[in-house]
Amino acid sequence: GPRKTKELMLTGDALTVDEAYQLGMVSKVFPEAELTERTLEFARRIAEVPTMAALLAKEAVNQSVDNMGFYNALNACFTLHQLNHSHWAQVHENGFPVGLEEDGLPNWRTAPPIVAAVKDQVRADG
Repeated sequence: GPRKTKELMLTGDALTVDEAYQLGMVSKVFPEAELTERTLEFARRIAEVPTMAALLAKEAVNQSVDNMGFYNALNACFTLHQLNHSHWAQVHENGFPVGLEEDGLPNWRTAPPIVAAVKDQVRADG
């Protein structure tokens, strides 16, 4: 829900496969040794569904999600994204819509690799 979403967005914590499955972020989890075989088997199973039945099922779900506000939620996120770029462009003399090294941000081209977050630790590196 919203609380877990905010937690993940604000902390950048990584999830285990089991946590992603429990949260519904992934629908299937296969052992690594069987990953390719089981994934292809699952994909083939879906591919065998008659085209019209698949289209109708997907459209029914998509329309239901849209009716619950998903489309509006995406638009709101995009609007906030654009507003943030506009804000950066306005408050910085260079007019760039993003933060740069002169703003005190690291250069992404030379920044060290991202360290994966570790659950329940304040910092991943210790």
